Amino acid sequence: MKKVISLLLACVMLFGMAVPVFAAEESEAADYDGYSVIVVRGIDFGGLTYEDGSLALNVDIGAIFTGLFKAFGAMVFSFNKDKLMDGIFDIAYDILSPLACDNEGKSVYPVSMVQYPDALSNYPEFVANLTDGAEPGIVKTAVERYGADNTYFFSYDWRKDAKTLASELNAMVETAKANSGKDKVNIICASMGCMVTTAYMHYYGSNCVNSAVYLSGAHNGTYVVGDCLNGRVVFKTDTLLNLVKSVTDNNLFLSVILTVFDALGVIDFTTGIINNIVAESFDKANDAVLRDCFGTLAGFWALCPDEDYDSAIETIFGDCKEEYSVLLETLAETKEFVFSTEETIQAAYDNGVKISFASHYNTGLVPVYEKADGNGDMVLETELTSNFATVAKLGYVLDEEYLATADSTYVSADKIIDASTALYKDYTWFVKDAPHVAADYGTQYSEFTFWLLESETQPDVNMNEKYPRFMQTDDALNLFALRAEEKGSIFDAGC
Repeated sequence: MKKVISLLLACVMLFGMAVPVFAAEESEAADYDGYSVIVVRGIDFGGLTYEDGSLALNVDIGAIFTGLFKAFGAMVFSFNKDKLMDGIFDIAYDILSPLACDNEGKSVYPVSMVQYPDALSNYPEFVANLTDGAEPGIVKTAVERYGADNTYFFSYDWRKDAKTLASELNAMVETAKANSGKDKVNIICASMGCMVTTAYMHYYGSNCVNSAVYLSGAHNGTYVVGDCLNGRVVFKTDTLLNLVKSVTDNNLFLSVILTVFDALGVIDFTTGIINNIVAESFDKANDAVLRDCFGTLAGFWALCPDEDYDSAIETIFGDCKEEYSVLLETLAETKEFVFSTEETIQAAYDNGVKISFASHYNTGLVPVYEKADGNGDMVLETELTSNFATVAKLGYVLDEEYLATADSTYVSADKIIDASTALYKDYTWFVKDAPHVAADYGTQYSEFTFWLLESETQPDVNMNEKYPRFMQTDDALNLFALRAEEKGSIFDAGC
Protein backbone atom coordinates (compact mmCIF):
# COMPACT_ATOMS: atom_id res chain seq x y z
CA MET A 1 0.00 0.00 0.00
CA LYS A 2 2.86 2.37 0.86
CA LYS A 3 4.39 1.71 -2.56
CA VAL A 4 1.10 2.58 -4.23
CA ILE A 5 0.76 5.79 -2.22
CA SER A 6 4.39 6.70 -2.95
CA LEU A 7 3.82 6.14 -6.65
CA LEU A 8 0.71 8.30 -6.61
CA LEU A 9 2.54 11.06 -4.75
CA ALA A 10 5.38 10.91 -7.26
CA CYS A 11 2.92 11.26 -10.13
CA VAL A 12 1.27 14.22 -8.43
CA MET A 13 4.68 15.86 -7.89
CA LEU A 14 5.68 15.28 -11.52
CA PHE A 15 2.37 16.69 -12.72
CA GLY A 16 2.76 19.65 -10.42
CA MET A 17 6.23 20.31 -11.79
CA ALA A 18 5.00 19.94 -15.38
CA VAL A 19 2.01 22.26 -15.10
CA PRO A 20 4.08 25.43 -14.61
CA VAL A 21 6.20 24.49 -17.63
CA PHE A 22 3.16 23.97 -19.86
CA ALA A 23 1.51 27.02 -18.40
CA ALA A 24 4.62 29.08 -19.10
CA GLU A 25 4.63 27.95 -22.74
CA GLU A 26 0.94 28.74 -23.10
CA SER A 27 1.40 32.05 -21.31
CA GLU A 28 4.31 33.02 -23.54
CA ALA A 29 2.22 32.33 -26.64
CA ALA A 30 -0.85 33.96 -25.11
CA ASP A 31 1.17 37.10 -24.33
CA TYR A 32 2.34 37.40 -27.92
CA ASP A 33 1.20 40.73 -29.30
CA GLY A 34 2.96 40.81 -32.65
CA TYR A 35 1.77 40.18 -36.15
CA SER A 36 -0.03 36.95 -36.98
CA VAL A 37 1.99 34.43 -38.97
CA ILE A 38 0.75 32.74 -42.14
CA VAL A 39 2.60 29.67 -43.37
CA VAL A 40 2.04 29.19 -47.10
CA ARG A 41 2.81 25.61 -48.05
CA GLY A 42 4.11 24.19 -51.32
CA ILE A 43 2.42 21.65 -53.58
CA ASP A 44 0.75 18.88 -51.62
CA PHE A 45 0.04 16.02 -54.01
CA GLY A 46 -1.21 13.86 -51.16
CA GLY A 47 -3.65 16.51 -49.94
CA LEU A 48 -6.04 16.26 -52.87
CA THR A 49 -9.01 14.10 -51.88
CA TYR A 50 -12.45 13.07 -53.08
CA GLU A 51 -15.58 14.05 -51.16
CA ASP A 52 -15.40 10.83 -49.13
CA GLY A 53 -11.88 11.68 -47.98
CA SER A 54 -10.11 9.10 -50.14
CA LEU A 55 -6.87 10.13 -51.85
CA ALA A 56 -7.18 11.43 -55.39
CA LEU A 57 -3.70 10.24 -56.35
CA ASN A 58 -3.58 6.60 -55.36
CA VAL A 59 -0.66 4.74 -56.93
CA ASP A 60 -1.25 0.99 -57.15
CA ILE A 61 2.16 -0.58 -57.75
CA GLY A 62 0.62 -3.95 -58.52
CA ALA A 63 -1.66 -2.47 -61.15
CA ILE A 64 1.26 -0.61 -62.71
CA PHE A 65 3.36 -3.76 -63.07
CA THR A 66 0.39 -5.67 -64.43
CA GLY A 67 -0.26 -2.94 -66.97
CA LEU A 68 3.38 -2.79 -68.00
CA PHE A 69 3.50 -6.57 -68.40
CA LYS A 70 0.44 -6.50 -70.67
CA ALA A 71 1.81 -3.58 -72.68
CA PHE A 72 5.17 -5.27 -73.13
CA GLY A 73 3.45 -8.48 -74.20
CA ALA A 74 1.35 -6.58 -76.74
CA MET A 75 4.50 -5.04 -78.19
CA VAL A 76 6.26 -8.43 -78.47
CA PHE A 77 3.35 -10.18 -80.14
CA SER A 78 2.65 -7.32 -82.56
CA PHE A 79 6.27 -6.30 -83.17
CA ASN A 80 5.06 -2.73 -82.65
CA LYS A 81 6.55 -0.51 -79.95
CA ASP A 82 3.53 1.77 -80.20
CA LYS A 83 1.60 -0.91 -78.31
CA LEU A 84 4.03 -0.52 -75.42
CA MET A 85 3.72 3.25 -75.43
CA ASP A 86 -0.08 3.07 -75.61
CA GLY A 87 -0.05 0.84 -72.54
CA ILE A 88 2.27 3.21 -70.69
CA PHE A 89 0.05 6.19 -71.54
CA ASP A 90 -3.02 4.31 -70.30
CA ILE A 91 -1.27 3.62 -66.98
CA ALA A 92 -0.18 7.24 -66.64
CA TYR A 93 -3.67 8.51 -67.38
CA ASP A 94 -5.24 6.16 -64.84
CA ILE A 95 -2.89 7.54 -62.17
CA LEU A 96 -2.97 11.21 -63.11
CA SER A 97 -6.52 11.72 -64.40
CA PRO A 98 -7.90 12.79 -60.98
CA LEU A 99 -5.79 15.95 -61.41
CA ALA A 100 -7.39 16.76 -64.74
CA CYS A 101 -9.17 20.03 -65.37
CA ASP A 102 -11.43 20.81 -68.31
CA ASN A 103 -10.87 23.26 -71.15
CA GLU A 104 -11.89 26.10 -68.82
CA GLY A 105 -9.46 25.09 -66.09
CA LYS A 106 -12.13 23.65 -63.76
CA SER A 107 -11.61 20.32 -62.01
CA VAL A 108 -13.11 17.40 -63.93
CA TYR A 109 -13.57 15.31 -60.80
CA PRO A 110 -14.94 16.26 -57.35
CA VAL A 111 -11.43 16.65 -55.97
CA SER A 112 -10.41 19.31 -53.47
CA MET A 113 -7.83 20.21 -50.85
CA VAL A 114 -8.48 20.33 -47.10
CA GLN A 115 -8.20 23.98 -46.08
CA TYR A 116 -7.96 25.91 -42.82
CA PRO A 117 -9.28 29.42 -43.53
CA ASP A 118 -9.22 30.68 -39.93
CA ALA A 119 -6.70 30.76 -37.08
CA LEU A 120 -5.45 27.29 -36.16
CA SER A 121 -7.05 27.56 -32.72
CA ASN A 122 -10.21 26.60 -34.60
CA TYR A 123 -8.67 23.29 -35.72
CA PRO A 124 -7.35 21.65 -32.54
CA GLU A 125 -7.24 18.16 -34.04
CA PHE A 126 -5.07 19.37 -36.91
CA VAL A 127 -2.73 21.15 -34.50
CA ALA A 128 -2.51 18.11 -32.23
CA ASN A 129 -1.43 15.92 -35.15
CA LEU A 130 1.17 18.22 -36.69
CA THR A 131 4.33 16.37 -37.68
CA ASP A 132 7.85 17.74 -37.32
CA GLY A 133 8.95 17.89 -40.96
CA ALA A 134 8.72 20.53 -43.68
CA GLU A 135 5.67 22.85 -43.65
CA PRO A 136 3.82 21.07 -40.79
CA GLY A 137 7.00 21.42 -38.72
CA ILE A 138 7.10 25.14 -39.48
CA VAL A 139 3.46 25.47 -38.42
CA LYS A 140 4.16 23.51 -35.24
CA THR A 141 6.97 25.90 -34.33
CA ALA A 142 4.82 28.93 -35.08
CA VAL A 143 2.01 27.65 -32.85
CA GLU A 144 4.51 27.11 -30.06
CA ARG A 145 6.03 30.58 -30.42
CA TYR A 146 2.96 32.67 -31.16
CA GLY A 147 -0.03 30.55 -30.17
CA ALA A 148 -2.64 28.90 -32.38
CA ASP A 149 -4.73 32.11 -32.27
CA ASN A 150 -1.95 33.90 -34.14
CA THR A 151 -0.97 31.14 -36.57
CA TYR A 152 -2.55 30.40 -39.96
CA PHE A 153 -1.84 27.67 -42.50
CA PHE A 154 -2.59 28.38 -46.13
CA SER A 155 -3.27 25.07 -47.85
CA TYR A 156 -4.71 25.39 -51.34
CA ASP A 157 -5.70 23.59 -54.51
CA TRP A 158 -2.49 24.23 -56.43
CA ARG A 159 -4.21 23.49 -59.74
CA LYS A 160 -5.99 26.86 -59.62
CA ASP A 161 -4.65 29.90 -61.42
CA ALA A 162 -2.35 32.37 -59.70
CA LYS A 163 -4.95 35.15 -59.44
CA THR A 164 -7.48 32.85 -57.73
CA LEU A 165 -4.86 31.58 -55.28
CA ALA A 166 -3.84 35.18 -54.56
CA SER A 167 -7.47 36.01 -53.82
CA GLU A 168 -7.76 33.11 -51.38
CA LEU A 169 -4.55 34.14 -49.61
CA ASN A 170 -5.80 37.71 -49.45
CA ALA A 171 -8.94 36.47 -47.68
CA MET A 172 -6.73 34.76 -45.08
CA VAL A 173 -4.65 37.92 -44.64
CA GLU A 174 -7.79 39.96 -44.04
CA THR A 175 -9.07 37.36 -41.56
CA ALA A 176 -5.78 37.41 -39.66
CA LYS A 177 -5.77 41.21 -39.53
CA ALA A 178 -9.35 41.32 -38.30
CA ASN A 179 -8.69 38.73 -35.60
CA SER A 180 -5.46 40.32 -34.36
CA GLY A 181 -6.39 43.97 -34.73
CA LYS A 182 -3.06 44.51 -36.51
CA ASP A 183 -2.62 46.04 -39.93
CA LYS A 184 -0.02 43.54 -41.17
CA VAL A 185 0.93 39.87 -41.13
CA ASN A 186 4.17 37.91 -41.34
CA ILE A 187 4.51 35.21 -43.98
CA ILE A 188 6.69 32.11 -44.24
CA CYS A 189 6.32 30.57 -47.67
CA ALA A 190 7.87 27.45 -49.14
CA SER A 191 8.30 26.04 -52.64
CA MET A 192 5.21 26.82 -54.75
CA GLY A 193 3.92 28.81 -51.77
CA CYS A 194 6.55 31.44 -52.65
CA MET A 195 4.90 31.85 -56.05
CA VAL A 196 1.50 32.17 -54.36
CA THR A 197 2.84 34.77 -51.92
CA THR A 198 4.36 36.76 -54.78
CA ALA A 199 1.07 36.51 -56.68
CA TYR A 200 -0.75 37.89 -53.63
CA MET A 201 1.58 40.90 -53.51
CA HIS A 202 1.25 41.32 -57.28
CA TYR A 203 -2.55 41.50 -57.23
CA TYR A 204 -3.15 43.03 -53.78
CA GLY A 205 0.02 44.94 -53.00
CA SER A 206 2.34 44.52 -50.03
CA ASN A 207 0.93 47.05 -47.56
CA CYS A 208 -0.33 44.25 -45.32
CA VAL A 209 2.96 42.32 -45.18
CA ASN A 210 5.57 43.02 -42.52
CA SER A 211 8.03 40.23 -43.28
CA ALA A 212 8.18 37.46 -45.90
CA VAL A 213 10.60 34.54 -45.64
CA TYR A 214 11.03 32.58 -48.87
CA LEU A 215 12.19 28.98 -48.37
CA SER A 216 13.29 27.00 -51.46
CA GLY A 217 11.05 29.24 -53.49
CA ALA A 218 9.43 28.59 -56.87
CA HIS A 219 8.60 32.27 -57.33
CA ASN A 220 10.79 32.36 -60.46
CA GLY A 221 9.27 29.13 -61.71
CA THR A 222 11.19 25.95 -62.28
CA TYR A 223 13.00 24.62 -65.31
CA VAL A 224 11.44 21.19 -64.90
CA VAL A 225 8.02 22.68 -65.69
CA GLY A 226 9.37 24.80 -68.55
CA ASP A 227 11.26 21.92 -70.12
CA CYS A 228 8.51 19.33 -69.77
CA LEU A 229 5.81 21.64 -71.12
CA ASN A 230 8.08 22.27 -74.10
CA GLY A 231 8.66 18.58 -74.74
CA ARG A 232 12.29 18.75 -73.63
CA VAL A 233 12.14 15.46 -71.76
CA VAL A 234 15.67 14.05 -71.77
CA PHE A 235 17.49 11.40 -69.74
CA LYS A 236 21.22 12.13 -69.34
CA THR A 237 23.84 9.74 -67.99
CA ASP A 238 25.84 12.38 -66.09
CA THR A 239 22.68 13.82 -64.57
CA LEU A 240 21.55 10.42 -63.39
CA LEU A 241 24.94 9.57 -61.91
CA ASN A 242 25.24 12.88 -60.10
CA LEU A 243 21.76 12.49 -58.64
CA VAL A 244 22.64 9.03 -57.31
CA LYS A 245 25.87 10.40 -55.90
CA SER A 246 24.16 13.28 -54.11
CA VAL A 247 21.41 11.20 -52.51
CA THR A 248 23.58 8.20 -51.51
CA ASP A 249 26.40 10.25 -50.01
CA ASN A 250 29.00 8.61 -52.26
CA ASN A 251 28.18 5.05 -51.23
CA LEU A 252 31.33 3.22 -52.31
CA PHE A 253 29.67 -0.02 -53.40
CA LEU A 254 27.02 1.73 -55.45
CA SER A 255 29.63 4.10 -56.87
CA VAL A 256 31.73 1.20 -58.12
CA ILE A 257 28.75 -0.62 -59.64
CA LEU A 258 27.47 2.43 -61.50
CA THR A 259 30.96 3.41 -62.61
CA VAL A 260 31.41 -0.04 -64.17
CA PHE A 261 28.02 0.20 -65.87
CA ASP A 262 28.94 3.64 -67.16
CA ALA A 263 32.32 2.44 -68.47
CA LEU A 264 30.64 -0.45 -70.28
CA GLY A 265 28.20 1.95 -71.89
CA VAL A 266 25.16 0.28 -70.35
CA ILE A 267 23.71 3.52 -68.98
CA ASP A 268 24.30 5.46 -72.20
CA PHE A 269 22.71 2.66 -74.21
CA THR A 270 19.66 2.52 -71.96
CA THR A 271 19.12 6.28 -71.81
CA GLY A 272 19.59 6.47 -75.58
CA ILE A 273 16.77 4.01 -76.17
CA ILE A 274 14.52 5.84 -73.72
CA ASN A 275 15.27 9.23 -75.30
CA ASN A 276 14.49 7.95 -78.78
CA ILE A 277 11.15 6.54 -77.63
CA VAL A 278 10.28 9.73 -75.76
CA ALA A 279 11.16 11.95 -78.73
CA GLU A 280 9.07 9.86 -81.10
CA SER A 281 6.12 9.62 -78.71
CA PHE A 282 5.84 13.14 -77.28
CA ASP A 283 2.94 14.26 -79.47
CA LYS A 284 0.99 11.13 -78.64
CA ALA A 285 1.84 11.55 -74.94
CA ASN A 286 0.61 15.13 -75.08
CA ASP A 287 -2.72 14.09 -76.60
CA ALA A 288 -3.13 11.11 -74.27
CA VAL A 289 -1.96 12.49 -70.93
CA LEU A 290 0.05 15.69 -70.75
CA ARG A 291 -2.41 18.28 -72.05
CA ASP A 292 -5.41 17.24 -69.94
CA CYS A 293 -3.57 16.09 -66.80
CA PHE A 294 -1.03 18.94 -66.62
CA GLY A 295 -1.61 21.48 -69.37
CA THR A 296 -5.06 22.35 -68.00
CA LEU A 297 -3.68 23.01 -64.50
CA ALA A 298 -3.44 26.78 -64.47
CA GLY A 299 -1.35 26.75 -61.31
CA PHE A 300 1.41 24.82 -63.09
CA TRP A 301 1.69 27.55 -65.70
CA ALA A 302 2.58 30.04 -62.98
CA LEU A 303 5.69 27.87 -62.43
CA CYS A 304 6.80 28.11 -66.05
CA PRO A 305 9.84 30.42 -66.45
CA ASP A 306 9.10 33.42 -68.64
CA GLU A 307 11.57 32.42 -71.37
CA ASP A 308 9.71 29.12 -71.80
CA TYR A 309 6.15 30.37 -71.55
CA ASP A 310 5.13 31.21 -75.11
CA SER A 311 6.77 28.17 -76.67
CA ALA A 312 5.17 25.92 -74.02
CA ILE A 313 1.70 27.26 -74.88
CA GLU A 314 2.35 26.41 -78.50
CA THR A 315 3.74 22.96 -77.65
CA ILE A 316 0.86 21.91 -75.40
CA PHE A 317 -2.12 23.46 -77.16
CA GLY A 318 -0.89 23.76 -80.75
CA ASP A 319 -3.90 23.33 -83.06
CA CYS A 320 -6.27 22.99 -80.07
CA LYS A 321 -6.22 26.65 -79.02
CA GLU A 322 -9.83 27.31 -80.00
CA GLU A 323 -11.05 24.37 -77.93
CA TYR A 324 -9.15 25.69 -74.88
CA SER A 325 -9.84 29.38 -75.51
CA VAL A 326 -11.35 30.07 -72.07
CA LEU A 327 -8.40 28.49 -70.27
CA LEU A 328 -5.95 30.34 -72.53
CA GLU A 329 -7.54 33.66 -71.51
CA THR A 330 -6.77 32.78 -67.91
CA LEU A 331 -3.24 31.74 -68.85
CA ALA A 332 -2.72 35.04 -70.65
CA GLU A 333 -3.26 36.81 -67.32
CA THR A 334 -1.03 34.27 -65.59
CA LYS A 335 1.67 35.11 -68.13
CA GLU A 336 1.50 38.78 -67.15
CA PHE A 337 2.11 37.79 -63.54
CA VAL A 338 4.95 35.40 -64.43
CA PHE A 339 6.72 38.14 -66.38
CA SER A 340 6.45 40.62 -63.48
CA THR A 341 7.74 38.54 -60.56
CA GLU A 342 10.95 40.51 -60.13
CA GLU A 343 9.13 43.85 -60.20
CA THR A 344 6.59 42.59 -57.63
CA ILE A 345 9.26 41.53 -55.14
CA GLN A 346 11.26 44.72 -55.67
CA ALA A 347 8.13 46.81 -55.11
CA ALA A 348 7.46 44.97 -51.85
CA TYR A 349 11.03 45.56 -50.69
CA ASP A 350 10.79 49.24 -51.63
CA ASN A 351 7.55 49.37 -49.64
CA GLY A 352 9.39 48.29 -46.50
CA VAL A 353 8.61 44.59 -46.49
CA LYS A 354 11.47 42.62 -44.92
CA ILE A 355 12.19 39.91 -47.50
CA SER A 356 14.71 37.08 -47.17
CA PHE A 357 15.50 34.00 -49.24
CA ALA A 358 16.95 30.58 -48.39
CA SER A 359 18.31 28.61 -51.34
CA HIS A 360 19.62 25.03 -51.17
CA TYR A 361 22.16 23.24 -53.32
CA ASN A 362 24.37 20.20 -53.86
CA THR A 363 21.60 17.69 -54.54
CA GLY A 364 20.74 16.32 -57.95
CA LEU A 365 17.53 17.12 -59.76
CA VAL A 366 15.11 14.57 -61.18
CA PRO A 367 16.98 13.47 -64.35
CA VAL A 368 14.13 13.71 -66.84
CA TYR A 369 14.54 17.18 -68.37
CA GLU A 370 17.10 19.15 -70.32
CA LYS A 371 18.31 21.46 -67.53
CA ALA A 372 18.34 18.76 -64.84
CA ASP A 373 22.14 18.77 -64.91
CA GLY A 374 22.03 22.00 -62.92
CA ASN A 375 22.45 22.26 -59.16
CA GLY A 376 19.49 22.10 -56.81
CA ASP A 377 17.69 20.54 -53.87
CA MET A 378 16.26 17.55 -55.80
CA VAL A 379 13.07 19.52 -56.56
CA LEU A 380 14.00 23.06 -57.59
CA GLU A 381 17.04 24.62 -59.23
CA THR A 382 19.33 26.77 -57.09
CA GLU A 383 19.69 29.37 -59.82
CA LEU A 384 15.98 30.15 -59.59
CA THR A 385 15.41 29.79 -55.83
CA SER A 386 18.32 32.21 -55.25
CA ASN A 387 17.05 34.83 -57.70
CA PHE A 388 19.73 34.12 -60.28
CA ALA A 389 22.98 33.55 -58.47
CA THR A 390 25.67 32.04 -60.70
CA VAL A 391 25.73 28.32 -59.87
CA ALA A 392 28.02 25.60 -61.21
CA LYS A 393 26.40 22.46 -62.53
CA LEU A 394 26.18 19.56 -60.11
CA GLY A 395 29.54 17.80 -59.93
CA TYR A 396 31.46 20.87 -61.10
CA VAL A 397 32.90 24.06 -59.63
CA LEU A 398 32.96 27.48 -61.22
CA ASP A 399 35.53 27.93 -63.95
CA GLU A 400 38.93 29.23 -62.80
CA GLU A 401 38.84 31.97 -65.42
CA TYR A 402 35.48 33.11 -64.07
CA LEU A 403 36.69 32.99 -60.47
CA ALA A 404 39.74 35.10 -61.33
CA THR A 405 37.53 38.13 -61.88
CA ALA A 406 34.76 37.35 -59.38
CA ASP A 407 34.43 39.17 -56.06
CA SER A 408 35.57 36.56 -53.52
CA THR A 409 33.23 38.06 -50.92
CA TYR A 410 30.34 36.43 -52.75
CA VAL A 411 31.98 33.16 -53.81
CA SER A 412 31.27 30.06 -51.72
CA ALA A 413 34.21 28.24 -50.13
CA ASP A 414 33.51 25.20 -52.29
CA LYS A 415 33.62 27.42 -55.41
CA ILE A 416 30.17 26.31 -56.54
CA ILE A 417 28.24 29.57 -56.14
CA ASP A 418 28.81 33.23 -56.89
CA ALA A 419 26.08 35.12 -55.05
CA SER A 420 27.00 38.50 -56.53
CA THR A 421 24.61 38.02 -59.46
CA ALA A 422 21.61 37.24 -57.20
CA LEU A 423 19.02 40.02 -57.24
CA TYR A 424 19.05 40.18 -53.43
CA LYS A 425 22.58 39.02 -52.81
CA ASP A 426 22.80 40.27 -49.23
CA TYR A 427 19.37 38.92 -48.27
CA THR A 428 19.90 35.43 -49.70
CA TRP A 429 21.35 32.53 -47.72
CA PHE A 430 22.71 29.37 -49.37
CA VAL A 431 22.53 26.09 -47.47
CA LYS A 432 24.49 23.15 -48.81
CA ASP A 433 22.95 19.66 -48.56
CA ALA A 434 19.64 20.93 -47.15
CA PRO A 435 16.48 19.14 -48.36
CA HIS A 436 13.93 20.94 -50.49
CA VAL A 437 11.91 22.41 -47.61
CA ALA A 438 13.84 22.32 -44.35
CA ALA A 439 13.02 24.17 -41.08
CA ASP A 440 11.80 20.98 -39.38
CA TYR A 441 10.49 21.46 -35.86
CA GLY A 442 13.17 21.68 -33.16
CA THR A 443 16.12 22.08 -35.55
CA GLN A 444 18.73 24.78 -35.92
CA TYR A 445 17.38 25.44 -39.38
CA SER A 446 14.02 26.20 -37.78
CA GLU A 447 15.67 28.69 -35.44
CA PHE A 448 17.32 30.32 -38.45
CA THR A 449 13.97 30.60 -40.24
CA PHE A 450 12.24 32.26 -37.32
CA TRP A 451 15.22 34.54 -36.74
CA LEU A 452 14.67 35.80 -40.28
CA LEU A 453 10.97 36.26 -39.63
CA GLU A 454 11.36 38.05 -36.30
CA SER A 455 14.14 40.44 -37.27
CA GLU A 456 13.12 44.00 -36.46
CA THR A 457 15.07 45.31 -39.43
CA GLN A 458 15.79 43.87 -42.85
CA PRO A 459 17.93 40.79 -42.12
CA ASP A 460 21.14 40.43 -44.09
CA VAL A 461 23.96 37.91 -44.34
CA ASN A 462 26.32 40.01 -42.20
CA MET A 463 23.93 40.62 -39.33
CA ASN A 464 24.32 37.38 -37.35
CA GLU A 465 27.58 35.42 -37.24
CA LYS A 466 25.57 32.25 -36.56
CA TYR A 467 24.02 32.55 -40.01
CA PRO A 468 26.57 33.56 -42.64
CA ARG A 469 25.80 33.78 -46.35
CA PHE A 470 27.00 30.24 -47.05
CA MET A 471 26.13 27.41 -44.66
CA GLN A 472 26.09 23.62 -44.56
CA THR A 473 23.67 21.32 -42.86
CA ASP A 474 23.67 17.72 -41.71
CA ASP A 475 20.93 15.11 -41.46
CA ALA A 476 19.69 16.71 -38.22
CA LEU A 477 19.48 20.13 -39.95
CA ASN A 478 22.20 21.61 -37.78
CA LEU A 479 23.77 24.64 -39.43
CA PHE A 480 27.43 25.56 -39.60
CA ALA A 481 29.63 27.72 -41.78
CA LEU A 482 30.42 26.26 -45.19
CA ARG A 483 33.77 24.55 -45.54
CA ALA A 484 35.82 24.09 -48.68
CA GLU A 485 35.53 20.64 -50.23
CA GLU A 486 38.13 18.27 -48.79
CA LYS A 487 37.57 15.37 -51.18
CA GLY A 488 35.76 14.68 -54.40
CA SER A 489 33.39 11.98 -55.51
CA ILE A 490 34.10 9.00 -57.69
CA PHE A 491 31.42 10.50 -59.95
CA ASP A 492 32.94 13.99 -60.09
CA ALA A 493 32.55 15.30 -63.61
CA GLY A 494 35.52 17.62 -63.31
CA CYS A 495 36.37 21.10 -62.15
